[in-house]
Amino acid sequence: MPEGRTLIVTGASSGIGRALAFAASREGDRVVLVARRAERLEAIAADIRAAGGTSVAVAADVIARESPAKIVSAAVQSFGRIDVVVNNAGAYGYGELLEQTDASLEAQWQLHVAAPLRLARAALPHLEATRGQLVFLGSGVARVPLPNAGAYSLGKAAIRAAAVQLRRELRARGIAVTYVDPGVVASEFHSSQNIARPPGGIVSPEPVARAILRALRRRAAVVNAVPWQTAFTTLAEWSGALADPVVVRGFTVRRAKE
Repeated sequence: MPEGRTLIVTGASSGIGRALAFAASREGDRVVLVARRAERLEAIAADIRAAGGTSVAVAADVIARESPAKIVSAAVQSFGRIDVVVNNAGAYGYGELLEQTDASLEAQWQLHVAAPLRLARAALPHLEATRGQLVFLGSGVARVPLPNAGAYSLGKAAIRAAAVQLRRELRARGIAVTYVDPGVVASEFHSSQNIARPPGGIVSPEPVARAILRALRRRAAVVNAVPWQTAFTTLAEWSGALADPVVVRGFTVRRAKE
């Protein structure tokens, strides 16, 4: 992939998306910032440009059916090509699974599975032209679902499977597909919904962003941004039902204390 790539980054107004946008711009990449919060997004784009980078902001809700065409059109009109699509937007759906309403289940599916796939489909011809790359942000809960995580665990498990499927289907078309397990990251992800962070080490978004950029250079299939966290997740997954008491006692998702 050439220097000066064009990256589309969803969920770019905070956390991993924001950190990735700044890190990529410092490497000379052009960044298309996508999120719902227009003012914050424009401020980030302005900061990138002030630091000598190149960026454009696209205020859009990735769930909206018209958003993929809007995002792709903005990228092509602004920079003439698309090299990477990073599907980073996400949110929790708190509560016990069978207490989730149909609307809550559908919202989680749309955000974490349908919307990334629609954006990937819209960008596909451009990615094929550049031999580009699709990136999907997953989670350890895709492998070890947590109580009270609503349908979030289901959505992340589905996009993890989709990343593997797309990696195999798109290889012959020259498109790389990367699945990222970011670990537990210090961001607004939990606090914005008054959810307590899980116990254990919290990493900042910047190392995760650097891990994603390394994966872009290597066209890596899988990124475990925090290897020691992935090791614990793998152990819990392999332990099966034996891990249930530990997961329920120590990792049930809870509301933060007021």
